[in-house]
Amino acid sequence: MLHHISRTSRAVVSAYGEALKPSGLTGQQFNVLMSLAQAGPLTVARLARLVGMDPTTVPRALRPLRRRRLVGVRASADRRERVIFVTTAGRQRLAAAVPMWDAIQRRVVRAIGSREWRALTADLRAVRRALSTDAKP
Repeated sequence: MLHHISRTSRAVVSAYGEALKPSGLTGQQFNVLMSLAQAGPLTVARLARLVGMDPTTVPRALRPLRRRRLVGVRASADRRERVIFVTTAGRQRLAAAVPMWDAIQRRVVRAIGSREWRALTADLRAVRRALSTDAKP
């Protein structure tokens, strides 16, 4: 199973990355921006949970977005935490990238069928839940 998951993951990352290339965003950057745009400002820990990243890797993932001023960082009420937010430039970049993401998404759903797509999404959620460190044996 691991072999299939690894190969599928590489294919998905590659296809979405190629589709998003004209926007100047990687798939991971698009995911971060979209998550922040939908959820609003988040702490690093909450953003990590939302996008499925380890909290220690979030700062490295945010670095290019911060350099390009697509996200900003401010202190939270708890000064030990930082809050990440999408800037105006980030919203503009995201708006330009959404049609590219939509196009590849439609292509994949068309290729496998909408019923299969929904089932696959549910199955992947179930696998993540089963492998979650919070899951009880």
